[in-house]
Amino acid sequence: MLDATLNFKLLEMCGRCGACFSICPSCVNIPGYDPRAVIKDILAGNHEKWLTSRHIWECLECHHCLEICFQHYGFENAMTSMRTLAAKKGIHPAQVKRGWDMLVKTSRLGEPAMPARKKLGLPEPKATGSEEFRKLYELLKKRRLEEHQADKSGE
Repeated sequence: MLDATLNFKLLEMCGRCGACFSICPSCVNIPGYDPRAVIKDILAGNHEKWLTSRHIWECLECHHCLEICFQHYGFENAMTSMRTLAAKKGIHPAQVKRGWDMLVKTSRLGEPAMPARKKLGLPEPKATGSEEFRKLYELLKKRRLEEHQADKSGE
C-alpha cells in the first residue's frame, strides 16, 4: 500500500532534510510529534507500529512542509498515506468515525450554523445531495464486496 502511494526516493530525501520541521505547526506545538521518526520507520519497513499512534493523525495538512520543500514533497505525504492505511485497517480516532458517519448521513462534515448565517446575511445553504451520495456510497460498498468475493473465489 505505501509503495503505491509514496515516492520512496523523495521520502528518503525528505527524511534526511527536515527543513520543514521548525515551521510545522504540529512539530512546534505538540510534544513528541516528529514525522521524521515515522519516515525513518517507513523507509526501514517498520511502519506498522505507527498505525496505532495518535501522531499520524496530528498532521494538520496545512501544506507548510510542501511550500518550503525544494522538492515539493513534505512529510504530509507520509502522514496522509499512514492515515489512509490505518483507516483501511479500521484503526482511527473516534472523531474520524463520527465525521465519516455524518458525511454518509448528510453529505456534510458539519451542519451550518443557521443563526450565524442569518446574522451575517448569508443565504440558506443549498440542498446537500445526501440521497445521491448515499446511493453512490452503497454502490461502492457493493462493488467492493463483489471484488472481495471474486478475489476469494480466485484464490
